[in-house]
Parts: sequence; C-alpha cells; structure tokens
Amino acid sequence: MMTQTHFLVAAALLCRPERPARQNAAVLAGAFAPDAAIYALFVWSKIAGIPERLLWDEVYFAEPMTTFTAIGNSAPLYALIAIFGIALVRPASAELAGPHGATPAGFGRFLAPGHTNVALLFALAALTHLAGDLPVHVGDAHPHFWPLTDWRFVSPVSYWDPSHFGTQFSLLEATLGVMLSIIVFRRFRALWVRALTALLLVAYVAVPAYFIVVLGGA
Repeated sequence: MMTQTHFLVAAALLCRPERPARQNAAVLAGAFAPDAAIYALFVWSKIAGIPERLLWDEVYFAEPMTTFTAIGNSAPLYALIAIFGIALVRPASAELAGPHGATPAGFGRFLAPGHTNVALLFALAALTHLAGDLPVHVGDAHPHFWPLTDWRFVSPVSYWDPSHFGTQFSLLEATLGVMLSIIVFRRFRALWVRALTALLLVAYVAVPAYFIVVLGGA
C-alpha cells in the first residue's frame, strides 16, 4: 500500500491523544520504517541524477537495495523488537488504574499509555505495515520472513499495477484513507495533526500524478 495509508492505519489503531508524544512518534516511525530505504533510494537517485525509469526498473531490484528492503520488511525482526518491548512493559499499579480502579485486561494492558513503551509501539506499527503490504504486491513482493527464508508471497493483486487490479485497489485504498483520516481528525484536536492528516490525503492524488508525469503512468 501507499506510505500514507500505512501512516493512517497505524495512527488509527495505535495513536492516542493521551499518549506521551514519544509513544505516538514511535507509532509513526514504525509505520514508516519498512518504506524508509525506498525513500532514501529516491533521494539518492535525485542527487546522483539517475533516470526515473532506470531507478524503478533496475536499481530498485538490484543489490544492495534488495537487502535493505528485506531488512526493512522483515517480520521476524519486528517480532523480536515487539517481544523486547513486551518484556519492558510496566506492571499494572494503582496509580495507573482506570477511572474506576480497573487496570487494562489482556493484551490491552501492554498498549495502555502508562504501561507501554516505544519499542513495542514501533514494532506493532511496522507489523501493521507488513500486514497491509503482503496481499497487494506482485513483482515487487518483499521477503517478509527474511532472514529465515527469501520466500515471497506473489499476490494476484497489486496496489498500483493496472494489469493486476491496481486501478480498482487504488480507489479502494483512497476510500480507506479518507475513512481513517476522519477517525484521526475526530480523535486529535491539535491543528498541526489535522493539517498533517490533510496532507496525507493529498498524497493519494499527488503521488500517482507524479508517476504519470515522469513515467507516463507506467
């Protein structure tokens, strides 16, 4: 899926106004982490003057980029970070109890603002990213279980390629993005959060428009 959708999914699932800023920042960092190498490659290509089509047809699928994307999209890696984060979760206590003296039950206690930590939230956000990407990548599928195996799930559906239902999925994804944005808008009242959310919505038009201009829609 597109990066802005990953941001919005993670924010809707895990970000809360009552969380410390570092926890919400960890959620957004985790949502971005699997795509970080791609953005770094894009910036480097502009500095190096690499043609756009060469970048996406060859450089992206060559070393060392394939290793970087494998690391960034490794479910075992984020699972280990999540386990580490769970081990650091603070135990429930009276001062962290809810309004009626109740403490979060089950897995909820690991995500309660007063109990959780940035490692767990980062990992969970990254895993939501991988879960969203797994069913919508065809020729550009990632080895999500690296380094245990290089196996890739090649889906019949692409989030971008029109020859693999990319047009239909893009419309569905944009609709999902609008729905998630409404959730974030209603949850957060800070103007900068709402402005950033609106900017993410603009990306649903701006990103496809960019590739249509530079690659002719290919």
